[in-house]
Amino acid sequence: MFDIIKCTADAKKFGFAKFYHANDAKKNILDADNLENAVQYKNKKILIMLKDYSFDEGAVKVIAEKKKACFLIDVSQIIKSNGVRRAILLAYLRTFLKVCIKHGAFYTFASFANKEQEIRSPDELCNICMMLGLNRGQCEFALKMLQHYL
Repeated sequence: MFDIIKCTADAKKFGFAKFYHANDAKKNILDADNLENAVQYKNKKILIMLKDYSFDEGAVKVIAEKKKACFLIDVSQIIKSNGVRRAILLAYLRTFLKVCIKHGAFYTFASFANKEQEIRSPDELCNICMMLGLNRGQCEFALKMLQHYL
């Protein structure tokens, strides 16, 4: 399994096959405001990080048909938030992932840990993904997707 982090650490120590540094991965990550902006990159092998997870089922379907782009979900947003903000984010992500699964869109997760103490183990990341409605197999597959895009 793989992760994107902002610090330096030994991947084997935390149970990962490899860590990718955020600065090195930046060239393969597209920041999109919403799904309508992300659709124009459907033919590129790129990771799409959305700022707004309010979904447009048609846009997800178009991106999923090409089987090239992959949605990158920043798990640190969930970890660092709390209360109502976290509940709303979890609800948006849960709904978004249901649509991705329905249409076969690729998705992956990264923690973007700033310090070594913030790095989560693969099991912890899987448990966070399971809160979003995925099963263990889907979580593990999603965490292995990073190597194909970086």
